[in-house]
Amino acid sequence: MRIGVDARELQGRPTGVGRYLRSLLRAWPAGEEDALILYFNGPAPHDAVLREERIAVRALGDRPVRGLCWQERRLPAAARRDALDVFFAPAYVCPLALDLPRVTTVHDLSFFSFPSDFAPLDGLRRRALVGMSLTASSRVVAVSDFTRREILAQRPDVASRVDVIPHGADDALPPAPSRTEARERLGVDGALLLSVGSILNRRRLPALLQAVALLGRSHPAALLDVVGENRTHPLLDLDATVSRLKIGGRIRFSGFVSDEALATRYAAADVAVYLSEYEGFGLPALEAMARGIPVVTSRRPATAEIFGEAALTVDPADATEIAGALGRLLGDPGLRARLVARGRALAARHTWAEAAARTRNALAAAR
Repeated sequence: MRIGVDARELQGRPTGVGRYLRSLLRAWPAGEEDALILYFNGPAPHDAVLREERIAVRALGDRPVRGLCWQERRLPAAARRDALDVFFAPAYVCPLALDLPRVTTVHDLSFFSFPSDFAPLDGLRRRALVGMSLTASSRVVAVSDFTRREILAQRPDVASRVDVIPHGADDALPPAPSRTEARERLGVDGALLLSVGSILNRRRLPALLQAVALLGRSHPAALLDVVGENRTHPLLDLDATVSRLKIGGRIRFSGFVSDEALATRYAAADVAVYLSEYEGFGLPALEAMARGIPVVTSRRPATAEIFGEAALTVDPADATEIAGALGRLLGDPGLRARLVARGRALAARHTWAEAAARTRNALAAAR
């Protein structure tokens, strides 16, 4: 097949959806004679995955333009010239003006379920474009059964076109240093708590900060490293919260970090914390489990459904409960060992090779 791909999520600072796309491309079935044509808004990034033999790069324009203009004008014209068989849109919306079979991945419907997390016009735009993309797509990929249910709650008419294809865990991060070396690099002496993911209001970071303050009574040297950019709306003043709680020496806001720096943090961590009121999947929890880190996550879908058998689950708004779960993991080696074993077993059931093969099947079925 000649498969077109909206590859904009690989530009800039790739986070969840960008890593999803990169992982699929790395794991694409080797036995298939496919050509993957990746389209970028302006210059293509310097990404090793783009050197794969089956991948062709199309940088549309000398510089980026407005997203909708690129998606509905530049992209369809280029795709027609490339004589594609099918088009893959990995990030919620597909090009509506493209007269081709399209497959669109929907990771969650947070802009419907948590509209307060988005500026009003941004939320309205997302809801409209996703709705039109669901209509236009021959197949829709949902990353969990929870996301499938969310889609059908909004659009029951697309039920026969939805494929549930979960994420994988083997995301090809660079080799990690030893735990000792990783902790030395990060300047960590006590327990290291790790939170990975863009900071959104529904991810309840203030409750986690309160939990760290409470945890200080039993584990005063515990340090929380928060990896991810602050994308809250309305914007949360996290520094003010840290100051009010008097935990400045026990919180590190690392922002966006490189893959190498992330691998180092996973190697050094004692507990991974992934809290949210609403997630379609929760890739950081799976990545932590694959690396032998016990996980505290939310007693909410989809994280509880996917990870509950191998994690401690909590109410993401209850700082006391969060602190109690963290304290149990830091103080009970037997519990840690059990959760590490369960987490590794769970992660082993999720591979990008399977996700890529099933995504290709969805693309073939859309033709």
